[in-house]
Amino acid sequence: MKKTTIALFVFGTFSLLIMLSCKKSSVSALTKSRTELLTQQAWKAGLHGLDANNNGIIDPSENDMPACQTDDKYSFYSNGTGLYSSGDLQCAPDDSTTVFTWALSNNDSQLTIFNFTQTVSKLDDNTLEVYYEDQNSSGQAVKYITTYQH
Repeated sequence: MKKTTIALFVFGTFSLLIMLSCKKSSVSALTKSRTELLTQQAWKAGLHGLDANNNGIIDPSENDMPACQTDDKYSFYSNGTGLYSSGDLQCAPDDSTTVFTWALSNNDSQLTIFNFTQTVSKLDDNTLEVYYEDQNSSGQAVKYITTYQH
């Protein structure tokens, strides 16, 4: 009886360890790096504007994204290059496809595109949101936010 109890205890302990180790590996397999999230598919321009009320989002009254840019796409490739494609609504007759370079820096919290660095405030499977801070004509700090979607 004592040997059976010990055997069941050892078997149960090993079973529990195996289940826990499997759970950890499946969770880590679902976690994507920021580079993987950025490069998985093309991003379409969404909103852009000055966050006038400083609430961290672009309200409809703050959005100044021209309609001709809302169908533009940005494709990021894992080698640090990307491809900008203007959509059917062109802002200028010479809008075309342009190759660019990009890089994540500062623990992947900053994204540089076309030699312009912005802070990444959100990056997941469906949304890329970046912002940069500037000063208005009165010398006050202001934040410009841009969002992209798939």
